[in-house]
Amino acid sequence: MLLLPSRPRQIPIRPALTAEQIDSACYVGSPEHKAKRWWGGLPLGYVNKSGEATRPKKQQTTICPFTTETERLTATTWIRDSLSAGQIKYYEGDKDFPARVWYRDPATNKVWIGYCLNTVLGQYKGWPADESERIAIFD
Repeated sequence: MLLLPSRPRQIPIRPALTAEQIDSACYVGSPEHKAKRWWGGLPLGYVNKSGEATRPKKQQTTICPFTTETERLTATTWIRDSLSAGQIKYYEGDKDFPARVWYRDPATNKVWIGYCLNTVLGQYKGWPADESERIAIFD
């Protein structure tokens, strides 16, 4: 019996997000990506002197430097801009908001990737990334 490879499930085309949905999306952050005290409390992204994550099973974690309220508002703007520009990727189980967004800061040309923690409310965490990570996820 010849087994053919299964086809990946196709994700249905989604309607564009409304202006109200985009305006409600926000950056909430995540303690696992923080190495300093931040607006959400204590960090969980333990790092060594080189700034590399050392928490068991979390060595691949990228530390996000955003810790102030101003930086939280900046990241919220990035999320909303990403959603408006269609710099997104839905996955099969996503509800209203896409699981992934990306943004390139025009001032620094650095890429930032956001991951939706709540795809109904549009609450995201995020971290700095390199271009190869962006391409692997979005292209």
